[in-house]
Amino acid sequence: MRQSHARLIWVSLISAGFLAGLGAWIYQLTQGLIVSNMRNPVMWGLYITFFMFFVGLSAGGLIVASAGRLFGGHRLKPIVRLAVVEATVAVMLAALFLVPDLGRPDRLWHLFRYPHWTSPLMWDIAIVIIYLIISLLYVWVYTRADHAQLGSRLAFGTGTSEADSRRDERMKAVLAGVGLPAAVLLHSITAWIFGLQLSRGFWYTAIMAPLFISSALVSGTGLMILLSLVARRVKKITFSDELLGFLGKLLVTFIVVEAFLVFSDMLTAAYPGAEFEAGPMARLLSGRYAPFFWFEIGAGLLIPFVILVGGRRRFRPPWAAAAAALAVVGIWVHRFNLVLNGLSYATITEPPGVAIGTAPAPGTTSFALTQFYYPSWVEWIVALGLLCLGALLFTAAVVKLPLKEKASQHA
Repeated sequence: MRQSHARLIWVSLISAGFLAGLGAWIYQLTQGLIVSNMRNPVMWGLYITFFMFFVGLSAGGLIVASAGRLFGGHRLKPIVRLAVVEATVAVMLAALFLVPDLGRPDRLWHLFRYPHWTSPLMWDIAIVIIYLIISLLYVWVYTRADHAQLGSRLAFGTGTSEADSRRDERMKAVLAGVGLPAAVLLHSITAWIFGLQLSRGFWYTAIMAPLFISSALVSGTGLMILLSLVARRVKKITFSDELLGFLGKLLVTFIVVEAFLVFSDMLTAAYPGAEFEAGPMARLLSGRYAPFFWFEIGAGLLIPFVILVGGRRRFRPPWAAAAAALAVVGIWVHRFNLVLNGLSYATITEPPGVAIGTAPAPGTTSFALTQFYYPSWVEWIVALGLLCLGALLFTAAVVKLPLKEKASQHA
C-alpha cells in the first residue's frame, strides 16, 4: 500500500512537471526562439546539450546490454532488460529534444522531403531512427518471449518449447550483434557533427568520436547503477551487491579512459601554442565557463574515481549511488561545456565580429566577437517537461514490463 501511495505521488509530480514544460513550449512556439537565450553565434544551447547527453545515455545502456550477451558477461544478466528499456527511453528523449530546438517544428518533415546526405546532421537523424527501431525490437523480443511462455503455460500447463526458446535466443543474439555497433555508430556520428567543423578549433579534432564514446560509457554505466538500485528497491529486479561492485569497477575503468582522452585532447591542442586551438583551451581553463570545466574534472571524474577505486565502497549502495550520480552529472557538464566554449567566441576574430541577432540598444552594436550564453527560464522549463516525460515513460515501463530474468533464460 505504501509503495502504491509513493508511486501515485511520484507520477503526480512528474506529470505536473511535464505539463509545465508543455506550457513553456507552447509559449516558445507563440513568441519564437527569441524567448530563449540562443542567438546567431550561439545557435545551439540547452536543448542540443540534452540531445547529446541522452544519445550518450542510450548508447551506454545498449552497450551494457549487448556486451553482457556478446562477451559472456553473465554477471550483467539481471539488469539486461532494464538496460534495454533505459536505452529505448533515452533515445526517444534524445529525438524529442531536437523538436523545441527548431523554430518551426511544423517543417520538420522537410528533413525527410529534402535530405542533404553530405551533412552529418542527416547521418545523425538516420542513425537515431535506426537505433530507436533496434531498441524497440529489443524490448519487444524480451516481452514477447515472456508472453509466449505465459500463454503456453496457461494452455498446456508447460513452458515454451525448446524450439521457441532457441529461436528467441537467436533473435536476442542478432539484436545484440546489431545493437552494439549501432550504439557505437550513434555516438560517433553525433561526435562528427562537432569534430568535422574546420572553422572551430575547439571541436575540430579526430579524438572527438572516441571521447564521446568513452563519456557515453561513463554516463550510461552510472545511470544503470542508479536505475538498478531503484528497480531493486521497488522489487522489480533482484541482484546481489557483487553485481553492484562489478558495475562500480566498470565505471571507474571508464572514468580513467575518459580522463585520459580529455587530457590527451587538451595537451594536443594547447602544447603547440597555436591560437586556433590553444585559445579555446585557455578559455576553458580560466575563462567565463571555467567553473563548469573544473566541476567536470573534480566532481565528475576525480571524486567518483576516489570513491570507487578501492576498498568495499563500490559494493555499498549509498557510496555507489553517490559516485554514479556525480559521474552522470559530470558528463552532462562536459556536454554543456562543449557547446558553450565552442560557440561563445566568433570565428571572425576581427571587429565588428558577427551579428548577434538582436536590435541594438542606444550606444550598443548588434555585432560582437563574443556571445556568452546561459539558458533562459523557458529553456529550463521545457527541458524539465521533457525530463518528466522520460520519467513517465520509464516508470510505465518498469511497472508494466517484465524486467526480471527467468532462471532458465539467458541474458
